[in-house]
Amino acid sequence: MKIYGDLLSVLYSKRDNEKIVLTQVQVQIKVPFDRLKSYINELIDLGLVHDEFSLELTEKGKSYLREYETVLDFMKRMGLSYRRRDMKTTDS
Repeated sequence: MKIYGDLLSVLYSKRDNEKIVLTQVQVQIKVPFDRLKSYINELIDLGLVHDEFSLELTEKGKSYLREYETVLDFMKRMGLSYRRRDMKTTDS
């Protein structure tokens, strides 16, 4: 959910005349390039993004983004964080 939300947020924040550079998107959401391409294809398959060339959000994608931001706002108000915590393993 977080990766889709972050990716859609980055794509939505780009202006109409601004070219989307995937390596910049990759750095912003902190995922390897091959996974980024996979996530983009998943967003297209889910109907959240029109195509891999424009990377424009569909109405469904914009709706997902609005709901995602509502969830993040709720979590923030409740004092919850949605960051992945690195699990440390202990040798016993």
